[in-house]
Amino acid sequence: MPNADSSQLDVLIIGAGIAGLAAATALRHHNVTILEQSRLKEEVGAAIHLGPNAAKIAMEWGLDLNNLNSPETQWYHELGHDGRTHFKIPIFARKEFGAPWLLNHRVDLHNELRRLATTEDGPGKPAVIRTASRVAEVQDAETGKVTLADGEVLSADVIVAADGIHSIGRTAVLGQKLVANRSGHSAYRALIPRERLLENPRALAILDGDEKGMGLTTFMGSDRRLVAYPCRKGTLLNIVAIVPDSEAESSTEEWQVLGDPEKLLDSFKDFCEDAKFILRAAPGCNLWQLREQDPLPTWTKGRVILIGDAAHAMLPHQGQGGGQAIEDAEALGVVFPPSTPSSAVPERLELAQKLRYERATRIQSYSREKALGPKPGEKVVNAQEHAHYNFGYAGARDWAAKQNIELPASA
Repeated sequence: MPNADSSQLDVLIIGAGIAGLAAATALRHHNVTILEQSRLKEEVGAAIHLGPNAAKIAMEWGLDLNNLNSPETQWYHELGHDGRTHFKIPIFARKEFGAPWLLNHRVDLHNELRRLATTEDGPGKPAVIRTASRVAEVQDAETGKVTLADGEVLSADVIVAADGIHSIGRTAVLGQKLVANRSGHSAYRALIPRERLLENPRALAILDGDEKGMGLTTFMGSDRRLVAYPCRKGTLLNIVAIVPDSEAESSTEEWQVLGDPEKLLDSFKDFCEDAKFILRAAPGCNLWQLREQDPLPTWTKGRVILIGDAAHAMLPHQGQGGGQAIEDAEALGVVFPPSTPSSAVPERLELAQKLRYERATRIQSYSREKALGPKPGEKVVNAQEHAHYNFGYAGARDWAAKQNIELPASA
């Protein structure tokens, strides 16, 4: 049953990924329990951007940059498949947007968000993480009940479905199971230790940066691209190599499917020697089918709300998947201030959706448009053309003021 004590809400969060841990951090002034199906030994994956829009929010929560060891993006360099520069532009994230653009090892970011959600030293109270607790279904969205795989039924005032692209919560909200759309492309991912790049000074410079600092590099083809950037204090080069699905028959939407390094190299056989050197330097690779979903008709029903990929799965071309999840979480903290009555939960969830829907949907569309760069004969488009919209976000309160959205009096 919902919490009779209106001073604090009982919150269940489905999923302990980036979205779930961010939501737990934003809602520490309530009673938060995270239900995670794995045993949470370690988050999987490679590296992940955190643009200044999300870094600013996380730093306000207490994000410790020393724990992340994440390089800051100081420039963006785009080259053609032949290695000739299209453009190299400086990035002044701290000056323009008030926070850094961080290039994180996913495990480091996950661990730091977990610390923020569960530390005894933070505001409110630590979130409780229940591992090996797979949610089988959201039994009743209106009353706030979930059923675990072992049959246990849990109730809460608020259920936050942060359970990704295969969301159980989304099925409850929409009344049907949704399968994300294939984009037509797959991505190879790998982390390359610095010592494997020493024989090629130009490749090594992509990791080490220049006198202005570190940044992102992209080799662009008409239907494929290789993205490379440093993480973990520049000891690792993260690469994402995007290819047509026709050249990646074994790919699935699962994150950790092993890729074939020879097929990866063959997909880039027409690229310059520097790009091919980087690909050969990878000690191994994973293959991931890129999927997205069209905007949902709603993210909320009763006491349930979808956030992150469950609400707005997007392609990686704007580097905003994790950032939008953090923005979703921050908005929940705003619409559920201390002393929110349980009776107000459904309308507050609708308010959270109102705060977030237009912006997240627009960034979904940015991630889709011109996803793989110019076709033959087209003008080269600056990949950072949406940077001011993406990065200029200053939180839900500022957004509400600009959009004339009324917030709760105590928010």
